[in-house]
Amino acid sequence: MNKRDEGIKEVFDRLERETNTAAYQQEIMLKVLDSIDCFIIPKKDQDHIQKTFKTHLDMIIPNEHRHPNFKSFQEQYGIIPKSDKNDAHLIKSRMLQGIYRNQKSETTYCNHVSEDDNLTNFMQNKRLKEDVDKELLAIKGRDRLTDETRLYTNLLSSQPMAFNIFLPLKWDINVGNSVFKDLFPQLHIKKLVDIKMEYVPCDENGKESRITRDRSCFDVYVEYENDNGELGGIGIEVKYTEPFSQSNYWIDEAMTSTDEKQRKKKRYTDAIQEYSELFSEEHEEQYLRPTYNQLFRNQLIVEEVKKHTAIKNCILVVAHSEEDKNCTDRVEEFQKLIKIKGSCVRVSINQIIRSAIENSADFPEIKELYEKIYDRYCNYDLVNKFFEE
Repeated sequence: MNKRDEGIKEVFDRLERETNTAAYQQEIMLKVLDSIDCFIIPKKDQDHIQKTFKTHLDMIIPNEHRHPNFKSFQEQYGIIPKSDKNDAHLIKSRMLQGIYRNQKSETTYCNHVSEDDNLTNFMQNKRLKEDVDKELLAIKGRDRLTDETRLYTNLLSSQPMAFNIFLPLKWDINVGNSVFKDLFPQLHIKKLVDIKMEYVPCDENGKESRITRDRSCFDVYVEYENDNGELGGIGIEVKYTEPFSQSNYWIDEAMTSTDEKQRKKKRYTDAIQEYSELFSEEHEEQYLRPTYNQLFRNQLIVEEVKKHTAIKNCILVVAHSEEDKNCTDRVEEFQKLIKIKGSCVRVSINQIIRSAIENSADFPEIKELYEKIYDRYCNYDLVNKFFEE
């Protein structure tokens, strides 16, 4: 960055620090623009400053897009979008990310950071960041990274949350083993074998060897050995505030559709018949419509893992925010639509993090990290006061 741009950045930073409303920032910058020719600045630099200021003015989020409530929070930590309406879980979770970011901005919502902001979306721990770099390299090599911008810039995204929560469980085998034994006693886990992000078994053999015929994969895949020495798998779908996929794979004759959609529908209806010990044809339409299709496709991956690999014990786990009632209701409804009890289970991220804290008492670095992770994603006590205004 040259000195001219450094000077402009300094002006913006000062505006962010010393003005607490968008309207006041706009007023100050407009005054600068109106009187810029009075400054002893070369004309070419004046043009650059004018262009930069005007761009920044255009980026300021207008008042009509800001939430009308929670003024003290927004003045301190940044903007909550009006579109959050009365969704308490979403608003509280967004507030936690604003507190974690701890940097007010008039041009972004409180849960956003820039792409080049030093991997802020991952917890500030050197060892974790090294693991994230390695894992992202492997994911890109498998062609499993789908939305890199959201990964880096949206603090509410469940994908970096999955990295933050699950990768440190690999640091000490005793901690990782204890956490998964606590969470899933029914699996009789003896020891963990591996934890991978954005993965399905056989991915490392290339696209042609994928057991899934679309881009679906587990957010987290945990391989373990049970007390009998058998390998087992846990495919984890991680949700924080995002809804399940709204794709509709149920195409009836009255709907216009592409050949690709018809092929997908046939693939899924054929799979329902193939795995009839788990899926029921009477629920075919429910599986493929938006309400349950993501859970159905995740469950289908579980069945394909059991069919195409040596792993015969595999389950689907949905890891979710404890306060996300929409998610818990959806999972419990889906559980009633499949035949094998225990094939799809849910666990809260609160439970996972609490277990990690309890089982890392002898490992200060891990324990301290999980306490920070808990504050970032689960400690709603930090924001409840803003709902009392």
